[in-house]
Amino acid sequence: YISMHVNHENHVELHNRYSFLNLTDFVLNYTIIKDGKKIAGEEFGLPDAKPGERRSVFIPFKRHITDDAEYYLNLEVKLKDNTVWANAGHIVATEQCLLQTGKSLWNSIETGNDFSVIEDRPYVRFRNTGVEVSFNSHTGTMTGLRYNGKNMLHQQEGFAFNWYRFINNDPRSWQPSTTELQEFNWNLSEDKKTASIHVKLETTVGKVKVPHTLIYNIHGNGAIDITASFQTTDNFDLPRLSLQASLNPALEKIQWYGRGPIENYVDRKNAAYVGLYQSTVTDMEEAYVRSQSMGGRTDTQWLTLTDNTGQGLRITAKNKVDFSALHFTDKDLFTVKYGHDLDNFRRSEVVLNLDCAQRGLGNASCGPGPRPQYEIGKGKEYTFTFRVEKE
Repeated sequence: YISMHVNHENHVELHNRYSFLNLTDFVLNYTIIKDGKKIAGEEFGLPDAKPGERRSVFIPFKRHITDDAEYYLNLEVKLKDNTVWANAGHIVATEQCLLQTGKSLWNSIETGNDFSVIEDRPYVRFRNTGVEVSFNSHTGTMTGLRYNGKNMLHQQEGFAFNWYRFINNDPRSWQPSTTELQEFNWNLSEDKKTASIHVKLETTVGKVKVPHTLIYNIHGNGAIDITASFQTTDNFDLPRLSLQASLNPALEKIQWYGRGPIENYVDRKNAAYVGLYQSTVTDMEEAYVRSQSMGGRTDTQWLTLTDNTGQGLRITAKNKVDFSALHFTDKDLFTVKYGHDLDNFRRSEVVLNLDCAQRGLGNASCGPGPRPQYEIGKGKEYTFTFRVEKE
């Protein structure tokens, strides 16, 4: 019942939408966030504003802003005094305001060492000191990603198309799919510092076909830029365009800069503010009575998955990416049925999904489906790019 927005430089407007309470019954706490970290904040009482009125308050955020970072203003309105229904300090309204967009994290890559190429059919391996990236030329799948001898992948399960999710608002039974490799080409640059791999595939799910391409650009320092493009057909009716990989079980610690800390989706994210968060893959699970796809995080600029020594993977989106990291596949979560049985299905490996597009959750368990802007369009191309590198 109290809405807030930045209306002028160093000023925030509050609209008292209560019917009987004055803004003097509340205090405002603000926090200035730089690249996900708090750098300033204060709490103060609000001015007189009767129901329906608006007031502007002074918040000196401009002096903290520099050109080299992204800034948000987080606002919380709290009860000033104890009441019969809640104690002083109880939060009644929140808002997050973007003050400045950060610079692109898509930086140039160090040259690195020369690659040698080992062809051991069906495998093609690109190797230099400290880095080895392997592909299966018969399936088009990346089967190995080794940094200093440690494989980041689990059982050769690199990025592959994932179309499935199971949620109560959009229940879909699991059905097997088939993927046909149509093209696999690779090229080593003349200076042997970079390699490119072009993979063209088509996945069939029932009567729906999804042509898609993956382009890998491998740099000598071990960083891999991956661009995935998906083409939806006129009869497309799938809930997801995602890439899924299974990662080394040791990569249990997760950190991300994006929306959180709670799970959130394209049409369920207003209460999940942009910030810097950390957790474990196990703690990304949700306690649903009927297990279902879960743990999504949207508008992510980067994430890391590391072991107890802090070593592992960093993934940086060229724009933004939505992701989930769990110890279950979506098929597992469909199969298990009851949430209290999840312990019997939990995998050791990390199942990472990076979403190019995912259908909104909607409300179809008791109401309408997603709004049109949250549907995956038919007859369209969807593309995203991200970088995988050693952390």
